Amino acid sequence: MADWVLAVERAYVDAATRKPPIAEAVPGDLISKARAALGAVASRYLAVGTPRSFGLVVDGTDSVADAALSLEAHRTWFAPTDVRCSGAGADALAAQVGGRVVSLEEALACDIVCIHASLAIPDGALRRGTHVNALAPAVALPEELAKLAVITHEEPGLGELAAGLVDGRQLDELTVFVVGDARVALASLGS
Repeated sequence: MADWVLAVERAYVDAATRKPPIAEAVPGDLISKARAALGAVASRYLAVGTPRSFGLVVDGTDSVADAALSLEAHRTWFAPTDVRCSGAGADALAAQVGGRVVSLEEALACDIVCIHASLAIPDGALRRGTHVNALAPAVALPEELAKLAVITHEEPGLGELAAGLVDGRQLDELTVFVVGDARVALASLGS
């Protein structure tokens, strides 16, 4: 179990129920770890109970390391048996995490999808029951998806979910988590 993921979850519960910590000077290399933990915490409350498939969408060398960290963070609560990798650098990522290279469509069809690339999600590419973590700053949701999905933003949404102030997944709805500046996560990792 990844203690750093649990520390981020506790920080967002604290942020929802009392004064949140403020990130001071935090090393820049922690942003990847913070985003990975945020995605894992969001998936804990928004993904299906027992996800079998896990999609990672990457766009180059930097995002490959970030995606591998996302899978590590998710393994705090989940044990996916089908890891699918898509995008530029998918070959290296698949070799590193024991996954397989697939098309974007196949990656987006997973139970949990972590997007570490600038990407406009194509209309109709996501199915009901999928949970998407938009962990890159430039993930664009199509207008139709924005109308159909339950979208949770990092603040205040994640803290409210983790603290039990709002409900997470209800049935087989499509859920999307959108990362923000990760300041609460960074503060918890930098302390």
